[in-house]
Amino acid sequence: MISGGMPIPGHSCSCVPRFRRLPGQAGFSPHCWLAVLSMALCALAVHGRAEANDAEDRISLATVNANYRVALGEIARRYQREHPDTSVDITVIGQGFETWIRTRFAAGGDLIPDIFNVNYVSGYVEQGRFVFLDRYLDEINPYTGTKWRDCLDAAMLDRYMWHQRIYQIPIDFIDIALFYNADIFDELDLDIPATWEEFLGHCQAIEDAGIIPVAMPGDFDSFWAGTVGWLFRMFGDAYLRGFVPLIMSRPGDWDYESERNASYHYDPANPYSDLRVVTNKERLFNAILSGRLDAGGKEFHALHRQLKAFSDYWQPGFMGTNQESAIQLFYRQRAAMCILTSSHVTGIIRDFKRLAPEDRFRYGVFWFPPITSDPLVQGPFRGVGGAGMTLAVTQKDDAAHERRVVDFLMYLTSPEAGQLLVDMTLAAEQPLTGPFVVSGVELPADLSERFAPFEGHGYEKINFRGLADEQESVADWITICQEYFGGRLSLDDYLNEYHRQMVEAIGRLQERLNVDLDPTTEDVPEKRPIHKRLWNPFENGLLAVLVILACFGLLGAYHCRRTRGATRRRTVTAYVLLLPTFLLLGTFSYFPALSGLYHAFTRWEEGHAAVFNGLDNLRKLASDMAVWRGAGNMGILLAASVFKATVVPFVAAELLQALVRRRLRYWFRTAFLVPMVVPGMVGILIWRFIYDPSMGMLNQGLEAVGLGRWTSSWLGEPSLALPAIIFMGFPWIGALGLLIYMAGLMNIPQSVHEAYRLESDSTLRRIFSIDIPLVRGQTRLLVILAFIGSLQDFQGILIMTGGGPGLATTVPALRMYYEAFRFSNFGYGSAIGFALFVVILAITLFNMKVLKAGESPG
Repeated sequence: MISGGMPIPGHSCSCVPRFRRLPGQAGFSPHCWLAVLSMALCALAVHGRAEANDAEDRISLATVNANYRVALGEIARRYQREHPDTSVDITVIGQGFETWIRTRFAAGGDLIPDIFNVNYVSGYVEQGRFVFLDRYLDEINPYTGTKWRDCLDAAMLDRYMWHQRIYQIPIDFIDIALFYNADIFDELDLDIPATWEEFLGHCQAIEDAGIIPVAMPGDFDSFWAGTVGWLFRMFGDAYLRGFVPLIMSRPGDWDYESERNASYHYDPANPYSDLRVVTNKERLFNAILSGRLDAGGKEFHALHRQLKAFSDYWQPGFMGTNQESAIQLFYRQRAAMCILTSSHVTGIIRDFKRLAPEDRFRYGVFWFPPITSDPLVQGPFRGVGGAGMTLAVTQKDDAAHERRVVDFLMYLTSPEAGQLLVDMTLAAEQPLTGPFVVSGVELPADLSERFAPFEGHGYEKINFRGLADEQESVADWITICQEYFGGRLSLDDYLNEYHRQMVEAIGRLQERLNVDLDPTTEDVPEKRPIHKRLWNPFENGLLAVLVILACFGLLGAYHCRRTRGATRRRTVTAYVLLLPTFLLLGTFSYFPALSGLYHAFTRWEEGHAAVFNGLDNLRKLASDMAVWRGAGNMGILLAASVFKATVVPFVAAELLQALVRRRLRYWFRTAFLVPMVVPGMVGILIWRFIYDPSMGMLNQGLEAVGLGRWTSSWLGEPSLALPAIIFMGFPWIGALGLLIYMAGLMNIPQSVHEAYRLESDSTLRRIFSIDIPLVRGQTRLLVILAFIGSLQDFQGILIMTGGGPGLATTVPALRMYYEAFRFSNFGYGSAIGFALFVVILAITLFNMKVLKAGESPG
């Protein structure tokens, strides 16, 4: 192969025609044409190999269950040995799986995995994105010799049915329970409580002993899909499942099934009595709109009062605590109890092996005892969990491939593969999510005993934490719920606002799901094409890049025509060398930016093609209170960022310049620049630990010096959360700003300073009269960078607070992220990005003009 277009010594290129180059004319040598031909042949060979590989069927499985990584890899290898014509790719996304899978569906095509954890998304089944597996369940599983249905848990399959169709296959089970320190319970002479009232009495006794009764996380993620969210679901089911007859399907409804609904009656002694009852979403919506199911009703009041009373026994400042910090409170025996999932049964065993013997303690698990003193309670607490790893098959309209994917799923749910999951996961010292629901899988006896408190409690039927799993309504609920728990909203105001949010969510769902609110008619979601319009360069990336390259080529041709001789040759060479860079810029910078600006004027939701909707998104933005509240926070952060980017680095640079000894200056300069090598994410996580209200360095330091009254929940109090975000990174000596200012100060001629000393010896006057004016250009650059960075940055807020508590730390860029990647409103997210672009451009031009105007002409 000839590489780089270089000729081979002694080689004659007689097969390549020779072209005569006119004087001043740019062109390729014959050797270059030969190199191009060689590369083309290589490309064809690679393409041929790719086509050969395409003959092999590829199955892709994506999961969030990183604990099963080793076992899943081995299962894939064993399946491939039995099926040499099939390869299985396992992708594990331990963090951010929800965002990852939604972006894959938005991209479409082969980027969507064949099998994935379906419990991390909602709305896809209505769009017809999954394969219904009913017809496969009654087939013989070739790896067991019995019906596939017999390998699976019938109750689980019933729970996850959609319109009486099955598309989810549960692998294991997960739920929550109360983990307790048995040593503390014995010391205080406490038994496992039989009632909720007795449980609260235990909490009071533990608090009186100076110990935190329950360690509880309360950050955004805990409300979104963690401990607090689980509690709301559990309490909601206990108080509200009496509304099941109101929203269940009735004769005449399109989804009514007499064998499921006709004989239903609530039986508190049977936690599974309503498992198979079919509920009608439109009856739920009508009940809310008519007021028959009112968030201001007595049941809602009672369950929220009960939860608020329970929160009095959580650690102070719980809303500034994440899950890891809450677990550490329990591990360090500062809290007597902690609400954890079944996965922590094996997780604690693994963690305790790493602790010194004197730091370990005996622990136990018990289920939530029933509330007996409130007549509004409909029955004992039921489970909010269910399938831990529940898998669905993506609809790709390829019958042969679908059959092979289902075959692999049958193998995965066979006793052989299920036992392999258990054994290899335990051997790798990874936690089991919970009991397995695959038939024939056996757990060690001690684990079966530990998992027992999680089983046999049934499953929640209805709850209100947001509406119908509508992501945006859940986020809206978190905002007001944190305000209520923080004492900034009364119960009545909170419930009234929540009812308004549910009514608003119904309007969104009506439009999104094409719901007519008539329970007798089946509503089919609007079928909008999801394929890209190839003629539209804002959707077709290849076409967009070709257009950008064409513009680049026209510009190059124009410049080449205006030059002559050697200058033309240099111009052609320059454009040829710039072409690869411009190609990368066009692909990864210009196209995404232009596409985002275009989609700001479209209705673009997950699973649908973008539809032009004019200024609708901008009108919605104008009335979005979260954006406006975020704009106020952004203004404060902007002012702080400018101060941190200019004043502090400038003062540090002046102090370094004032040091007489060069070696001392060198060491201080090195010390200030070392933080550049530390990833920004590490710094954010360190500051999160510093602010932890229970175990953070800040509160512990204040207590150590006798200032315990100043301790606080720095990220859990709205009045302190934004200042805490601003204070991150103290003392704010940014390495970039320091380098820029030092270069500017060192570039000031020494003669200028010597001339100034003839007039004054005042250092401050010199700084304000000489140094600051002469580094005005550097200041302008840093101000612009600070503005742009502050407007675009949200990762620190996302990790530290998630925008909470309430809306205390939200910013427009964070709202844009949530809308696009959590709520799948890509069009509206693009509109927020477009607004930020306009603001950044305007502020940048204004800063440049103002600072430029302030410079002296000389």
